[in-house]
Formats: sequence, C-alpha cells, structure tokens
Amino acid sequence: MDTDSPLLEFKDFSIWIGGKKFVDDFSLKVKRGSVTLLYGPRDSGKSAILRSMVHLNEELFENIRSSGNIFFHGKNIKELDRKRLREKIAYIDTSFIESLSSLTVNQIIKLVKGNGVDLYSDYMIDLLKKLGIIDLLEKGLYTRVGELHGNVRVLFLLFMALLREPEIIALDCIVDHLDDETALKVQNIVLSLKERYTLILATRKLPNFLAISDWIVVLRDGKIRFKGSRKEMIMGFSEEE
Repeated sequence: MDTDSPLLEFKDFSIWIGGKKFVDDFSLKVKRGSVTLLYGPRDSGKSAILRSMVHLNEELFENIRSSGNIFFHGKNIKELDRKRLREKIAYIDTSFIESLSSLTVNQIIKLVKGNGVDLYSDYMIDLLKKLGIIDLLEKGLYTRVGELHGNVRVLFLLFMALLREPEIIALDCIVDHLDDETALKVQNIVLSLKERYTLILATRKLPNFLAISDWIVVLRDGKIRFKGSRKEMIMGFSEEE
C-alpha cells in the first residue's frame, strides 16, 4: 500500500443545486490519520462537500449536478457500492436525530451491527462509557433517542458513527449549537479518535476544532479562500482577505 497516496481526494469538484453553484472547483487531498477542518459561514459549501463523499446530495435534492471527481483509496466513488462506501465513510449531521427519534438505542445498534450483535459486550459498554452516554440513558438500552437531551444526542450520533467502525468520520457542524461544556467534551472525544480514524470536521466557529486540526480549509461562497496547516493559518490568514 502506498502510504503517501491520499485516502480521499477531491479533484476540481463542483456542485450545482437548483441551478446555483454551491461548490466551485474544490480540490483537496486527505491523508490517512489526519484531521482536516472545513471552516466557513452558512452556505459556504461545507455540507455539500461532505455529503458528496457518500452520495447524499443526490438523495436530498432533485435538481443537482456535479463536475470533477472524488476518489477513495484511489477509486472514483461513482464506481463504488454506495452501501459499502457509507460503511467506510461515516457522515454525521445533527438532522439525522429527527428520523431516529422513535427508535430505542438497542434498535439502532441492531440496525447498524445486525440482529446478532451482543448488546452488552465489553466493547459496546466501554464505547458508551467513553462517550459519557451510559449514565444518561434513563431506560438503559431501551431509551428512545427522542428522549435524549439535545447535547446527549450529539454524543449519540458519534456513538453511531463509531459503531460502524469506518475509516473516515465526517462531522458536519455538530458542535456549533452546543453549550461550551458539551462542545469541549465533544472536542476531547474527537481528539481521542485521531489515532484510529481520519477525521473531516466542518464548523462555522473556527476555535471549535482548530487546536486539533492538521489542515484547515477556509470556504466562502463555495470557493477555497485558504488551504494550509494550522501554523500557516495562524501566521498568514486574515478573515478580511
């Protein structure tokens, strides 16, 4: 395996939704084990870029087209099985919670891992403890997702992503609406994931993940305004540019 080749690569990628160009000529190489931060205001293209990795834009919008390519392990994602791709790239958006609210924790675990999963395995319990969720489930694994507090729901989304044991975890603005204490907790959890996963994080609040990011991409109106290391950004990027 070529360790120097990117795990994920965007090449001259653009997206039009409803005739409007949301992403304009986006190119990025994501190395295995790295943390990449996509930063920009609302409608800067962050979500459209992340959703494109797992073909989610096509399911959300009718009038959509794209140009350029996205490669995963050197293979064009257009040629990869969608279900398999979503097992390897876990995209997390807080809007997912609404569609899951009627399900219990054990039902969701079975959906992700299969009916034969051991719900009370050491792995499962340790993961719930690591995320600080287990003591917040009033009815244990029979707690419905809709009964979880807003902040806990974000932690549960992380739990769902980790259950899939993906290679890439993409978090779409999941801490932008959290209180400071929970946001810090999520940041620390994400930091603990760096050694095992490749992370792509989108945010409208730069300080949220800046300290743990290896590479930063600043987006405005679908275009890259800055791309470089954390040090390069601190030394040379201005919001006024």
